[in-house]
Amino acid sequence: MNYNEAKQYLVEAQFDKCENFFKENNYQLEYGYCKMLKGEVNEARKIFTPVRDSDMRADWAYLFIQFMNNYIQFMPTYLQVRNFLEIDIALLLKAGLSEAVENVINACDIFYEINQESYKFIARVMLNYNYPTVAKIFLNRGVERCYNDPELHFLYGNYHLRYHNNVLAKHEFETSLEVLPGYYPAKMMLEKL
Repeated sequence: MNYNEAKQYLVEAQFDKCENFFKENNYQLEYGYCKMLKGEVNEARKIFTPVRDSDMRADWAYLFIQFMNNYIQFMPTYLQVRNFLEIDIALLLKAGLSEAVENVINACDIFYEINQESYKFIARVMLNYNYPTVAKIFLNRGVERCYNDPELHFLYGNYHLRYHNNVLAKHEFETSLEVLPGYYPAKMMLEKL
């Protein structure tokens, strides 16, 4: 097995096929993620600790465990939230850690204070993993607080398309273009409608 194959197993939540590879080849970050996504958070925290200073993703994962456990002491950075929140919620969903997902998304206001796009990130991952009613909660919060985000309106348009409501979808795509004229994804969706 090579690194890319092992990483694909990790992304697919097949930890039994990749965990030993990461451990034996000293891929601490990936090994820690295997432990974290198996729910072995104390072990994961021990793995992440020595590499936190040299690896922003390991530092994020260490901090993310706090949110998974609903015990928050330290805050992530803007870039950590921007780069990793959506990805790691998706990984938790794939791993079947629904309680951890609930704890993480319940901290949405904290993430929003760090990065105002957080509601959008959460909404997108919930849409992509077929949790549209949860996504709508975060779409509403996002539009309420960051109305001038064209991507947020684009996502809301896709939400409406899921329910075959072309009128509301069209309105959201048009709003996306009002906010940012020429926004290509919204322009393409309007052409398809």
